[in-house]
Amino acid sequence: MRELTLTLFLVGVVIAVAVRMIDLRTKLLVVEKDAPGIGSVLEPAARALSRDAAEAGRVGVPPGEAVRPIADNTSAEDGAGYTDGSGVPVVVRAGTDQIGLRGVIRTPLLGVRLTNGAEGGTRIPADASSVWLRAGPLSGAGDSSGGDKLRAVTEGLGAAARRAKRFFLVADREGRSAVALVREWRRPPGPGGALEILLDFTDAEAVRLNPRGETDAARALGDPLTGGLLDDIVWFVARGPAGRSPDYDAVNDPLSMKFPHPFLAVAEFAGNGRWEIAHLGEDVEEFQVAWGLGAPGEEATWRGGAAGSPAPEARELVDPDGRSRLSALKFAWTAKAEHRFMRGDGPPPPLESPPLLNAPAPGSGRDAGPVGWDPDESRRIPFERESKEFVLNLGDARSRMLRGEPPRVK
Repeated sequence: MRELTLTLFLVGVVIAVAVRMIDLRTKLLVVEKDAPGIGSVLEPAARALSRDAAEAGRVGVPPGEAVRPIADNTSAEDGAGYTDGSGVPVVVRAGTDQIGLRGVIRTPLLGVRLTNGAEGGTRIPADASSVWLRAGPLSGAGDSSGGDKLRAVTEGLGAAARRAKRFFLVADREGRSAVALVREWRRPPGPGGALEILLDFTDAEAVRLNPRGETDAARALGDPLTGGLLDDIVWFVARGPAGRSPDYDAVNDPLSMKFPHPFLAVAEFAGNGRWEIAHLGEDVEEFQVAWGLGAPGEEATWRGGAAGSPAPEARELVDPDGRSRLSALKFAWTAKAEHRFMRGDGPPPPLESPPLLNAPAPGSGRDAGPVGWDPDESRRIPFERESKEFVLNLGDARSRMLRGEPPRVK
């Protein structure tokens, strides 16, 4: 009996150890399979940018302001950057592009009407600094998603507690629009309660956000019909934090390693010159945008899609009648590995690759080029990289969004 007990005990120990090893190996396989690789952020980023671009321009934002180039191949000399809510500047990486989007982009569009003001409450009053507006779902009370739409806008207004200001865009039947600062808002309790918002159309920053910066845009409006929370967004690549050991050795590493971890960022204007800045992907070092111009049905003429081809100016995005000439966007990103390539890891990745779209060549004197690049090839530090290019047909993207389908990028 003692021998049998000892044998069973030893067999149990062996089985437990074997099961533990199999379980550990299984977990390792799962981690290896699910672990994100280089460039895994690029596909989700392309879909997010496509959704933003498809929604830009809603509610009377002019085409030249809805999707616009902010800067083409930003240089270090520009000192371009965005100040976040805590007052810290976030610098744009040299040699990269920026694209701006404006409109009711990330929250639902609502139907609106005035609840006070002159002329029976149908026009913005002469004193446009204190205007109460009632907002509700566009599709009517029978739409089961109406409550969800109001809830989304209410949550967006609640986010104003984390930012300096929140802005609201109002449009009339003719598509004219004006921007106002949200002073106060309330939603009566109970189902079906409309959202009531107190707006100030005289706020200086709201006026600058008006179409073409018009100072009297509110007074020019007819009966307010639709509105929504204004989003003023810029997509860019941030330079990232200064490097330190072991990422950057100031004595032995090239200067391009001084900021070794650039990241993909989106800045949302929050008032008082501040921006809410979201990190969308670490170690994204390149972002370039090309602009497809042409009338509907015509083959696009690309600007900014090849070396030496600059991005168009905002005024070039519209025809003499104010209609959009922008039919497509092409954007390209490069993601790098987090850590430098170490000897013994296999064949080293190439030290240099052709610039994306119209990106400046490394060593062009604008502090542009891949992280780890140096004029002296023997000093260059290689990284594994992955680049992707996406094309977005804006007309197709807009129609897909109206059908409730995700935008398609290729």
